[in-house]
Amino acid sequence: MKKILMLLSLSFLAGCLRAENYDIFGFRNDIFVMADGYRIKFYEQEETLLESKMVEETNFKFNEAQTVDKGYSVLSSKLYRKDIYAQAWVRPNKNGVLSSPGLPCKFSAQEKYHLIGQIEIDGVIYRLVPDQIDDFAFLIDEDGKFYGRGGQIKGNYFILTEGEFFPYPKDLRMEEVNVSRAEQSKPVQGFDVKYDGVRLDRIWFTYLDYEGSDTGRFENISFPNKPGLITINGINMRVLQADDQKITYMLLK
Repeated sequence: MKKILMLLSLSFLAGCLRAENYDIFGFRNDIFVMADGYRIKFYEQEETLLESKMVEETNFKFNEAQTVDKGYSVLSSKLYRKDIYAQAWVRPNKNGVLSSPGLPCKFSAQEKYHLIGQIEIDGVIYRLVPDQIDDFAFLIDEDGKFYGRGGQIKGNYFILTEGEFFPYPKDLRMEEVNVSRAEQSKPVQGFDVKYDGVRLDRIWFTYLDYEGSDTGRFENISFPNKPGLITINGINMRVLQADDQKITYMLLK
């Protein structure tokens, strides 16, 4: 009886050691993966904010006669926030393949590949380029040259395959692709002065103040309808001619 129990115990232990695809003890496969794999530093898959800056936009033209129709700006100075977003993409420098004893992997120069992350092998950083097969990837160095082996992503680790890959043509490599976009906010500071015609023998303007608001605060201001010098927001404006349809003026510096 004891011999039978011992044989059953040995069979169970052997089964544990042979069970490559079955996670019998839960942590056993994780330990093997950590021992054989390389820790992955994953990249953000969404857009990354690269830069955020303030941009000023003005329409000032000093010492130059200008004519503006009713409803359009005579003075404008607005401050916007501009955000630059980007993603990590690469593209082959030419059509090519990675040859291997198995099926070759084709790369098209017309296709972009989103980088997954990076690992470190012997002190060298390699980035992961996705394969057509899920959870598999190829490696490129900082110059875009292919590493001789690919691998599989298992959790947070990258396991190298046994087979080698050879790029064809030999100078096949990946190049950086600048995929970025800019997003501009509504005005966060500044002002806008629009011409509002002539009423009751006065020249009227609509003043929009964007200080601390993205919608603007309205105010109507007026001056006597006659040629001469007026000042708005510290800027001197000489009115040359004005009627209910348009105004001709010059900003003085």
